[in-house]
Amino acid sequence: MSRITPQFTSNKTLNITFQTPQETLLATPDTLPTAEPATPQVSYTVDSAWLPALDIQSFSKVYVAHLHAAGKCPTAATISWRMKKNGASVATGTISVSANYYYNIMPNFYDVAVGDVLELALWSNVADSQYDYKACAISISRVIIVNADVMLPCNFANYTTYPTLSLGTPTVYSQPAFRIYNDTLEVQLASAANVGAVKLNKSYGLFRVYHADIYNPNAATLVSYSSRPRYCKNYVPTQIILRGLKI
Repeated sequence: MSRITPQFTSNKTLNITFQTPQETLLATPDTLPTAEPATPQVSYTVDSAWLPALDIQSFSKVYVAHLHAAGKCPTAATISWRMKKNGASVATGTISVSANYYYNIMPNFYDVAVGDVLELALWSNVADSQYDYKACAISISRVIIVNADVMLPCNFANYTTYPTLSLGTPTVYSQPAFRIYNDTLEVQLASAANVGAVKLNKSYGLFRVYHADIYNPNAATLVSYSSRPRYCKNYVPTQIILRGLKI
């Protein structure tokens, strides 16, 4: 009878650097149309410089995009919106906004690539609704560093929250933990932790971010608030140390 000899990879340390979000705050707000515009107010073409930087090559990964659009409604309004990716409609909906409040619309695009055109069209049921803020940030999810069966050890050695917006009057609406996986067992993590031996989940990778992957992929989060941007962040790992074991 032959004996199976486990094969270890070399020790790997992955550092992930997240880029500064793209943001624009108009000096003078635009007025929203009362019908869907032919040209969306928000349009971003994904640039390679916006992607999280990995200092070693990964086996696989998924990029996700977080957009944001906001404006004030001097009178109560229903704001309609449509997400588009490369000209095709992804999702549409509405948000009700009280007088003198801001709408905050946050489209999440799952699985984006350099050159993708991500857009958001806005219109209102009243004539005085405004638009003055937009942002775009690219995050990462489902990273696999080495194609192995078990990670031993698997150390999420550092972390941050992302994105951080700076224009307007930023406030955070939601900031959930990322999820790590030991096969099908899901664990929430919002701090550094050495989680020991991990059986790799080939679908989810080492971790998934909450907004744009677990929650609301290819959909929008909607918030009416007294200021803008009122936005969502994710806890994300910035350093992962591991050694792969092929069985």
